[in-house]
Amino acid sequence: MADEWRRKWARAGLARSLAVANLAIVAALLVAGAAQAAAKDGATWTLDVYDSRAVVWQDPDGSACTSAAVQTMLNLVAYEFPAEYMAPPDARASRTAPQWRADTSHGMTETLLGYERANMTMLAASAGTDPHGWRNALNYYGWGSINADVYRDSAYATFDAAARAVVTSLSRSHRPVGILARSGGHAQVVTGFVTAGRDPRVGDDFTILGVYVTDPLRLAALRDTWVSLEDWRSGATTVRFAPYLQADSPYRDGIDGAVGTAEWYGKWVIVDAVR
Repeated sequence: MADEWRRKWARAGLARSLAVANLAIVAALLVAGAAQAAAKDGATWTLDVYDSRAVVWQDPDGSACTSAAVQTMLNLVAYEFPAEYMAPPDARASRTAPQWRADTSHGMTETLLGYERANMTMLAASAGTDPHGWRNALNYYGWGSINADVYRDSAYATFDAAARAVVTSLSRSHRPVGILARSGGHAQVVTGFVTAGRDPRVGDDFTILGVYVTDPLRLAALRDTWVSLEDWRSGATTVRFAPYLQADSPYRDGIDGAVGTAEWYGKWVIVDAVR
C-alpha cells in the first residue's frame, strides 16, 4: 500500500465518543482484513479526503440534503487544496484554486439550497433539488461560475460502472463525490475508498473493496463510515446505492442540454469532479 495514500482515516478519534471510537476501530480492522486478503492478488490502494471540520448536518431542514452535501464537499475541497502543493508534481498542482472558504453555518446551507432551486430542472412543487441544481451550486460557489465545469452530473446503466466512476474521480481529482442515494431521494458524499489491483489513478484494472460514506442527515449517523462493496450494492437502505427513481425533473438543462428525468431515471447517478 503506497504511503502517500494512507490518509486521514483515523483522525477523528479524540473528537468522538468512546462508543463511536470503538466502532471506528472495528471498521478499521475490517478494512485492514479485506485489504490483506486482497493483497494476495496485487497491491491495495486507499484514499480518504474526509476532514471532520468540513462536515455539516442538514438538520433541521429535511429538504436540505443536497445543499448540506454541497457545503460539505466544498469545505473538504477548501481544506484539501493547499495540501496539493505538498504532493508529487502532477496535473492537480496546476489546477485553479477554489474560491470557496470553509463555512459550516446553517445560513449558508439555506443560501445554497436557494441557489440550487433557482438553477435546477425539477418541478418547483418538489422539495429540495435535483442533480443539476447540486452540480450548479458546486460550480458557482466553488469556482465562481455555473459554467466552471469542475463538477458534473453523471448517470450509469449499472451499479458497477457508477461505483468505478466514483473511485476514478476521487483518485484522480482528490475531490469528494456526491451520490444520489435512496433511489435518488437523498444526497450522500463519498470521501474515500479502498481498492485492490492497479493504482486507480493511472489504470482501470482495479477491484473496489469498499468506500467511505458521509450522510448529511444526523439520524443516519454516517460520518466517514466504511461501507463494503456488497453493502453499498445491496445492503441496508441507509447505505445502499440504488438506481434513481425520481421522475420530477421534466425541464431541459441549460448546461448539458439534457432533460433530467430522461437522463437519470433507472440509472445510478453521481456528481463527480471532472478536474
